[in-house]
Amino acid sequence: MTDERIITLSPEIAERICNLNARLTEAAKWVEERARETMAAYFAGSGREAHQSNGQWEDFELEAMVKCSLGRDDPAFDPDDDHANVIAVVTDMAKLWCEDEEHLKWSDCNTDLMFTEINGGIPCWGEGLPHIDAFRQIPFCFLFHDLYEHALNCDLDSLTRISVIEINLVLIRQRGVKLDPALLPRKRKNTYPRSVLSRWRHPWKNVALRYRDLRYARLLNQKLREAKTWIEEQVRRSEKEYLEDIIGLDRLLSENNTYEDYDMMMCVEGYLGENHPEYDEEDDNIVVKYSEPIYKKNKCIFGRGGNPFNPSRYIGYFSQSRDSWQEKIQPCGLFWNIFQETGRDWLKILSIGHLWLDVFFVQHRIINV
Repeated sequence: MTDERIITLSPEIAERICNLNARLTEAAKWVEERARETMAAYFAGSGREAHQSNGQWEDFELEAMVKCSLGRDDPAFDPDDDHANVIAVVTDMAKLWCEDEEHLKWSDCNTDLMFTEINGGIPCWGEGLPHIDAFRQIPFCFLFHDLYEHALNCDLDSLTRISVIEINLVLIRQRGVKLDPALLPRKRKNTYPRSVLSRWRHPWKNVALRYRDLRYARLLNQKLREAKTWIEEQVRRSEKEYLEDIIGLDRLLSENNTYEDYDMMMCVEGYLGENHPEYDEEDDNIVVKYSEPIYKKNKCIFGRGGNPFNPSRYIGYFSQSRDSWQEKIQPCGLFWNIFQETGRDWLKILSIGHLWLDVFFVQHRIINV
């Protein structure tokens, strides 16, 4: 008995599927080897497992992502929209591959995997079809399985249109910071400026603030200065490990038509403190999220064009005795950028009780099928 679906699997399609499997196996082996190198370099460079001390948490993640896209010769290819050309995306936690050798990996192969799935789960194949007999002997990697079975829901037409495979290995250095109001310096009430013993208003937003709010803003500014220093350190360390210890490639197109590169970005998220009246244990409690790309080779750690990282901005309070605005805080650039992200909303800024910092170091590799 010969299944009709197998008969329609022409020699050309079978060959294309086999070629795609070979490229995916190559991609899987590359990302697994690079994950081991990256993790070894991370620990060799003073990186640590998850730990907590003095209201700060540090950890790291290692994630793998494979993005499959249309080729330029496909009629549906859009040269102006990369997202429209993506057929499927497959992700996995590469950290598990390095920590547990017994954990299933993308490069693991199974000769029974593909022909059973292509045949709709029926292990009954037609005898006497040479390209099918050869096809069923090929070991298919589990990256192929994740792509075809899960990401594409067994859509054979979409599978055969894949022409470009982009691999991304992402090292995420993470830090959490808790802003404890107990860290605020205590001051005697009679040392407060007269104007803020009552209340004062900020010129940008007609929001009444207390002097204690001003001091909390100073604490937040201090923590964001420390965050900036930590992010810069992690960026330099990751880039050095990649270019020197891992011997990564910077914008190189190799002889076998594979392309390798790297990118970096940072993200700072502010969350409600647990003592905030709107805090919800079942919610993410996020107040603001600010992200920004990071330039390579330390040319500029932060900052977009025309937006210097350390603008000369001040936060002040109004002194009735002097009838003028007095400079009270000179916020760091990261404070100012996050303040801008909230729409200069003081109520949001002052509700931040936790900060979460992420530094993303992304290694790319592109393979043409």
